[in-house]
Amino acid sequence: MTSSNLYTLLQHIPTEHESFTTSVQISPDSQYLATASSDKTIHIFDFKTFTLLKKLIGHKGGVNTLEWSPDSKYIASTSDDQTTKIWEIESQECLRTLTGHTYHVTTAAFSPKCNLIVTGSADEAIRVWEVQTGNSLRTLSAHSEPIAAVDLSWDGSIIASASFDGTIRIFDTETGQCVKTLVYGKVPVSNIKFSPNGKYVLATTFDNTIRLWDYQNNKVLKTLQGGKFSKYRCTAVFIQGLGQYEGMTFVASGSETGDVVIWDLNSKKVMDVLKVSEKPVLSVDEKNGILVALSVDGKLSAFSFK
Repeated sequence: MTSSNLYTLLQHIPTEHESFTTSVQISPDSQYLATASSDKTIHIFDFKTFTLLKKLIGHKGGVNTLEWSPDSKYIASTSDDQTTKIWEIESQECLRTLTGHTYHVTTAAFSPKCNLIVTGSADEAIRVWEVQTGNSLRTLSAHSEPIAAVDLSWDGSIIASASFDGTIRIFDTETGQCVKTLVYGKVPVSNIKFSPNGKYVLATTFDNTIRLWDYQNNKVLKTLQGGKFSKYRCTAVFIQGLGQYEGMTFVASGSETGDVVIWDLNSKKVMDVLKVSEKPVLSVDEKNGILVALSVDGKLSAFSFK
């Protein structure tokens, strides 16, 4: 692979976690950066200075993933303790603890209006919750293996789920009905992400491949290869190009090689490879030209789009 140097290293950030790190997320308003760890804590940083501001403590098991609410007021954390907690950033308090899953909670996604949150679990179930009350509104049971990831479309009308059973399910949020099932070779699906316009989903599978699906027509439009994801859940995100790359769409994903791999979505070519660690990079996120990547051994790096 050759690098065209889309990004330059901005800073290495000490996470101060005491065990394996699992998730990094930038708040939608670009004020905060949050990391999660199997040490049961969430750390909140100032996104501009990368200064550690607060530690959220309350889970009884390792924290698997994080998800900011669209208004940046809350952050949800999923945990091996079978709960999802919703934290208020300003007060640093846990407002809701969602209970009902019977095994590790692996993923969560807020609706655009912040009134609903969707969670997925190793118990093979997806649950839709009311944020204000913490009530479970419905349970979606369409998978036969653990749920690896969920996401909601830009308008919140559709839920996409990825499972180790090798399927992607598309649900109507209001009714809970499964309206589509996408399958490509029954390879475990470890990550799912809606495109910004909601027309496509980006799915990572354990055959070291990321596919862009036109889910409405059941077609794979793009296939991205060059990273390694055959054992760990490595997240991927869409990135809109800046400067001379304005108008281009990129995809960035963590890789088990300890790198972040970046593709030009149109040409499917690897455009950059960013070294973070010798250990797998599980989580990446991007806002306003700043890309952050977190490896399982606690190495957090920030890169700036040139």
